[in-house]
Amino acid sequence: MILIALFGFIAVIVIALNMYDNSNLAKIEEHLKAQNCTSIIYARGSYKSLCDDKILEVSNSFSVDIEKNSKMYDYDKIKSIKTKDLNIIINDENEIKFSTQEELNKFKNNLEKRLK
Repeated sequence: MILIALFGFIAVIVIALNMYDNSNLAKIEEHLKAQNCTSIIYARGSYKSLCDDKILEVSNSFSVDIEKNSKMYDYDKIKSIKTKDLNIIINDENEIKFSTQEELNKFKNNLEKRLK
């Protein structure tokens, strides 16, 4: 009986955390849409998107603070882009990480179009 109660308690916690995480994702998606971002890809715990004048990467965390959890790369400050493994390297110092080669290629192609 104690084991059933323990498993039930654990299940309730897992369900509550999953619902809380989904609300975080919705907040991040709304922020990206408000910034007119396209080519939104979720990989390795963060959203990567191409906005009107910048690349915006917003990390997902337990408590979402968009300003603190985001990285911005202005298009006009990008001098070079390279790929290494499953990463796009901007100006030889900033990395944007992807999960699959397909996501990386899609994002890089759209980025190159924006930079031209």
